[in-house]
Amino acid sequence: MDKAMTPIRLVLVEDHQDTLEAFSLILREKYAVFGYASAGEALEAIATAKPDVLMLDIGMHPVDGVQCLEMIRATPGCCDIPAVAVTGFARDVERQRFLDGGFQAVIVKPIDHRELMAVIDRLANSPAPGSHLDDLAATTVSVAGGSPTTERQDPA
Repeated sequence: MDKAMTPIRLVLVEDHQDTLEAFSLILREKYAVFGYASAGEALEAIATAKPDVLMLDIGMHPVDGVQCLEMIRATPGCCDIPAVAVTGFARDVERQRFLDGGFQAVIVKPIDHRELMAVIDRLANSPAPGSHLDDLAATTVSVAGGSPTTERQDPA
């Protein structure tokens, strides 16, 4: 089957139900979204969901997004799935910690949904999660409200 014809499969893990529902509703317009309210739920379903991209809330409890990513990456067949960290932690040192922790992109709340979708699309179409880390880190800065980059699209 042609990859261009199948929607990107996105696993979204967010422990606030209203936020999970809002993200799911918006992202379902473009992606096949599998939403889970905890890391445990996501881990139980990850093999069935077969995601192209992970989108994990960092501030979840009791298992946070960094720990959730570690557990997913330890699951057979899931070590190369690109991941987006969604967070309210906006300092550069925090964003770098998430990138160093295995995420390929960091999106800081409040979120511009068009930029989020551009990041998801880029990750889903990358040949390997780590191969464009420098490009994605530049995009992360612009999404997170840092300095603009040449890759950033101006709002319409």
